Amino acid sequence: MDVEERFKALLHDTLSFIKTGFREPSLEPSETYKGHAPVDKSVNRYDPDIDEEIGRCIKCRLHERRRHAVPGTGNTTADILFIGEGPGEQEDIQGLPFVGKAGQLLTRMLAAIDLKREDVYITNIVKCRPPGNRNPFPDEVASCLPYLQRQIEMIAPLIIVCLGGPAAQALLNSELRITALRGQIHRVTDIPVIATYHPAAVLRFPEKYKRDVWNDLKLLRDFYRDIRS
Repeated sequence: MDVEERFKALLHDTLSFIKTGFREPSLEPSETYKGHAPVDKSVNRYDPDIDEEIGRCIKCRLHERRRHAVPGTGNTTADILFIGEGPGEQEDIQGLPFVGKAGQLLTRMLAAIDLKREDVYITNIVKCRPPGNRNPFPDEVASCLPYLQRQIEMIAPLIIVCLGGPAAQALLNSELRITALRGQIHRVTDIPVIATYHPAAVLRFPEKYKRDVWNDLKLLRDFYRDIRS
């Protein structure tokens, strides 16, 4: 892509962001990231028994108040795995992740980079709702993390996206804040990991976070295109 084409692509993205909050689909290919080999996705290795196991789990205090455990939902052979911190009220009621207002915004975020919810898999670090939607405690994360690790092994995503600081810190085993973790490519067991702000944070403070989230979405879009090409 030459300088003129890059300028046109940047202008398109900027105008689309101003107009829609995110972007309209672009046909321009990316040349930003190279070198990650594709994974064979022809076999579905996801064992649904893990969902039932999560539904029966009593390993930490979070099970005491739950209506439903929330294992995850979506394409179990997905290229992209999204991980939040924990279920909220609507998720606890329905047993599905990201179905409230933050989930509606996540759906729009996916559409902004030409993805649908059925294209990806969505789950959380902890599978039961923390009281009052507080951040999960370390022992709760430790109890749930083996479930997530097994899901990652079975889904074998090409890219993982962490939504929010607690998710990124738990998966990356880092104490850094989300402001330091976002905007770059990390790796967990050789899987690229991108961290960004949780959609709920964008809903609360759109002027503060929307632009950064859009930049992270473009990072995901471009990196995914390069992997697939």
